[in-house]
Amino acid sequence: MMKAPRPLPLHQIAAFDAAARNRSFSAAGRELNVQQPAVSRQVALLEDWLGVKLFLRTKPRLTLTPEGEMLATAISDGMQTMRGGVDVLLSRQRQEAMVVNVALGFASLYLLPRLGEFQAAHPEIQVDFLTRDQNMEFDPLRCDIAVVFGESGLPGTESRPIFGEELVPVCAPKLLPDGPVSVETLARARLLHMNNPNHAQDWHRYFRGTGLAVPEPRPMDRMYSYMVLLRAIQNGTGIGLGWRNMVEDMIDAGTLMVACERVVQTRRGYHCCMMPTAERKPGARVFFDWLSGSAGS
Repeated sequence: MMKAPRPLPLHQIAAFDAAARNRSFSAAGRELNVQQPAVSRQVALLEDWLGVKLFLRTKPRLTLTPEGEMLATAISDGMQTMRGGVDVLLSRQRQEAMVVNVALGFASLYLLPRLGEFQAAHPEIQVDFLTRDQNMEFDPLRCDIAVVFGESGLPGTESRPIFGEELVPVCAPKLLPDGPVSVETLARARLLHMNNPNHAQDWHRYFRGTGLAVPEPRPMDRMYSYMVLLRAIQNGTGIGLGWRNMVEDMIDAGTLMVACERVVQTRRGYHCCMMPTAERKPGARVFFDWLSGSAGS
């Protein structure tokens, strides 16, 4: 029987593509909203996976090896093919499609696993997603529905809560083979942090009222994307905070475990907001009702 092909390491390929186009790990990091060492590490993992060198670490700019040139060309050709396909699909339904603006982490971990239910019930409603990961200056007027995080929805909109913030520390099961630890032991562990305005103080929120101080994280333990943070947690790099509604499927599946039984609820959460343009899209109200009613499902 023929073996199935190994899945492509897409995060590593994305890091290589950015570095190849910019001829710089630092510039690639800025483009991907991560630090330079993270790009270099992902490229090194890709080189190990392929068994070839892709770059010569020359200065002031990186130099592609022949193998790197071949891969960069293949990625460029593939991206052009994908863009063509996407453009065709978008051109068919763009005028009628309902546009939902949402953060990448929420879309990946909460919305997409549930979207099949909505599409099965409402196949006539076309939904486009605009993700704004790392971009806090998104224009809400460019969408029909916006999913935002905070203590309330967007001012001047009809908003409903989707679910509240429930902070739970999680890690790879191999990191704590003896099970969850005490909050005192947790405070001494390697803690992974988010490095954006909404979540930079999450660990301080978690330990508030315990009398325990949160150590200043090392630069390598600060992540600029929740999806990058989640990958580091899954790899066993350290312990990170998750929102129970977004990580409970992974906890149930055993790919993550609860690192400490202390769970903290805050006044914040995710909110679904109807924008003015939604009045012209009948499907927007249906989606709004569904998403705001799916909390805890």
